[in-house]
Amino acid sequence: MSQAKIALIAFGNEESYGLLIVGGELLRCAQKIKFFDAEEESVVKRVYGYRPDFIFFSPMTTFFPKALQISLSLKRLLPKVTSVFGGHHAMGNPAISKAKGVDIVVIGPIKGAVEKILGKKEKLIRSKLTRPDDLSLPARQQYYRDIPRMATRYRKIMLSMLGCPWNCSYCGSASGNIGSIFGLEAQKRYYLTRRPLGEVIAEAKELLKYKTTEIEWVDDDIFAGADAQSWLLEFIDRWAKEISLPMYVSTTSCNVLKISSEVLTKLRRIVNCIGMGVQAIRPESLKLFNRSWDNESRMKAAYDRLKSFGYAVNLQCIIGLPVDDPLEDALETIKGLQRIGPGSICSCYPLMIYPGTKMEKLCQKRGFKRNPSSNGDTNSGNPGLAFSPRVTKQLRNICKLATLFVKYGIDEKWMRALIKVDLDDQASKALSTVRYFECVNDRWKNVKMDEYFAQIMQSTKLRY
Repeated sequence: MSQAKIALIAFGNEESYGLLIVGGELLRCAQKIKFFDAEEESVVKRVYGYRPDFIFFSPMTTFFPKALQISLSLKRLLPKVTSVFGGHHAMGNPAISKAKGVDIVVIGPIKGAVEKILGKKEKLIRSKLTRPDDLSLPARQQYYRDIPRMATRYRKIMLSMLGCPWNCSYCGSASGNIGSIFGLEAQKRYYLTRRPLGEVIAEAKELLKYKTTEIEWVDDDIFAGADAQSWLLEFIDRWAKEISLPMYVSTTSCNVLKISSEVLTKLRRIVNCIGMGVQAIRPESLKLFNRSWDNESRMKAAYDRLKSFGYAVNLQCIIGLPVDDPLEDALETIKGLQRIGPGSICSCYPLMIYPGTKMEKLCQKRGFKRNPSSNGDTNSGNPGLAFSPRVTKQLRNICKLATLFVKYGIDEKWMRALIKVDLDDQASKALSTVRYFECVNDRWKNVKMDEYFAQIMQSTKLRY
């Protein structure tokens, strides 16, 4: 296999975990790599100065337009450079291979695809799923060397399971989507099997070399899987002894109610806060999300159980659904969060329509169009679907104000009045900042929060 110079271009405030794994596999294949920060205005100039043979992108949907723009700019400067796109957006929308500025699209893991990429003979490469135990370790040393702000960022990303067992209609990584691409057996073997514990711990030890105060464990549901009980008990002991970094994890109500008290007791040693996906309150809205297995009474029981073990809980929801009364549906969801977790932190996001999802097909069937002013960034609060200007404004304001409404128990009359206000950019940014502050403050009770948060914001490109 020949050696190439490869530029890996990363987007966003958090680590681009998939791109880090790509970097690790490229190193294993003896390729020369360098990471570049797409958040820098000079990114095109810097990549051009590197004179790469290939430019690699693994953007989320919200970053795809910018990735394409960077690719086109670089291809004008470097006519022989080859652009390679992968990740969930590419898997959900392989038609991007036809876009100007896209030379190669990889559907699936980087493992087994490197030689084909270097050969440049295939426009669309479909790699085969192997096993998570042959996953290359993320190329963090090179990533932090090349993008220093990530080395000093307080929170780092890790996972033990590459896929999600749930089949939510709005999600590009839903189990049904992945299974339809690779087959159910291959999906189960690769995406729904946990990585070897020794490799997870080895990866975490690398993070101890850098300024890290928290791990965001991005398994879609930490309590999922037939081996959850045994794996977690062993994992908790080793993590507490060898790593001792606190974690933020995510789960669902049904698995909170299934997991043993022993696990919840021990997990509290290493986890400060658990994010629990509520998503919607109306039964018909949950059905739209393909989450009919959940309901408010189950959510409430799960929330109360987590609180009884001493966890902070971040309740998560999605609004702006393709229904006749999206505003009333959203307000019912917020009032439901108030009932489930009075005084709780919450994260409220607008529904985004991702390519290849069941939600995309459902919206098309019902005649709902995409919001042309939405760039796919949930932090903006801007709905992914096109509604009237009045509804769009109020849905965005609910996203901005939901933490205030739920944590401080704001009465419905006040909620209805506040969501009608006009927010300029300055106000929108201020609300996003204080919402972020509240979420961090809820997880860290024994630090000088103003000072700590100021440090966090130094490495954050706030989107609002």
